[in-house]
Amino acid sequence: MRMIHTSDWHFGKRFLETDMLPLQAAFCDWLVDLVKEEAIECVLIAGDVYDRANPKDDAVELLDDVLHRISGAGASIVMISGNHDSAERLHFGTRFMTGSGLHIRTERREVSAIAEPVTVTGRDGTEVELLPLPYLDPERVAMAAGEARNHESVLRAVINNQVTRLKDPSRTVAMAHAFVVGGSTSDSERTLSIGGTGAVPADLFRDFGYVALGHLHRPQELGDGRLVYSGSPMAYSFSEEHRKSIRILDVDGTGITPRTVQVTVGRPVVTIEGTLDDIVSSPEFNEHEGSFVRARLTDPNFQVGAMDRLRQRFPHALDMEQITITQQGLLDSERLKEMTKRSKEEVVLGYVEETWPDGLGEFGERFVTAAVRNTMREDPA
Repeated sequence: MRMIHTSDWHFGKRFLETDMLPLQAAFCDWLVDLVKEEAIECVLIAGDVYDRANPKDDAVELLDDVLHRISGAGASIVMISGNHDSAERLHFGTRFMTGSGLHIRTERREVSAIAEPVTVTGRDGTEVELLPLPYLDPERVAMAAGEARNHESVLRAVINNQVTRLKDPSRTVAMAHAFVVGGSTSDSERTLSIGGTGAVPADLFRDFGYVALGHLHRPQELGDGRLVYSGSPMAYSFSEEHRKSIRILDVDGTGITPRTVQVTVGRPVVTIEGTLDDIVSSPEFNEHEGSFVRARLTDPNFQVGAMDRLRQRFPHALDMEQITITQQGLLDSERLKEMTKRSKEEVVLGYVEETWPDGLGEFGERFVTAAVRNTMREDPA
């Protein structure tokens, strides 16, 4: 059997002020074509199909359309809810849809009702067992008395409850939406919890042949390579300059063999640095003219109309920082904090010394002395 592992579609997401839905629709076209070209028999979607719990209509329509087209191309679908999704909304109609080859597993209140295994059958009769573990909120799932309320405990309880139902865990493909210890994060991921209680150890999944992970947007392998984040199909922050990809899994009598396929649609992100004149004219940046661009300007003076000039060359420029001005602002704020610790007399005299380092002469000295005395007489209110 041949499968696709993908995750973190985040339909409906905006990247700063940019609506990502047109690029996400292009990814859907690319994915459906890949399903046909590679004769894919099952598509695994490891959570965060939406970017918010209450998605807008156009995001819902896009998901409905792509699932219909994948099914029409001959593949079944196994999907789990992520931390951005509403488990209740995705759960609606799941028992009915199972008969059409769409298997959705979401968080439920009781441990025993979570992650019911799925068996998918290929065109040649090959059967593959899947354990679909959705994102689990330890504050929502009912735990046994005395159990710690953290992600590791609740996920371990669900795995222990379901693993005995599997014929052979070593040939099972597990799915999970979680932060596994050792994973590399990006700026666009929502933190699962504070203080590390959202992290789960890799050994939770030691029994399984392959673990299709979702949540982290950077493609990566953990442990011995069986735990894999496919990553998001497109960049959602400027920390995601890496290539985007999905995984294809070939499952046969010898085991599970994964390979990486680069996603060829979407728009890359890049951060470029230099003076405004260099950035808008240098051939060094030619390759980034179609990218989402963040520019860091090194000009010593404030550049009026800088974003307009940037967008003449980089129409998808989204962010700009005049770093010299920012650094000066930070310096000025530190000086302001220091000044609040000084007396009014010290502030005035310090200003005079910085402004007229060669001195003011006899008249100036008398004037400053009078000004300081007047300042000291002011009502503090």
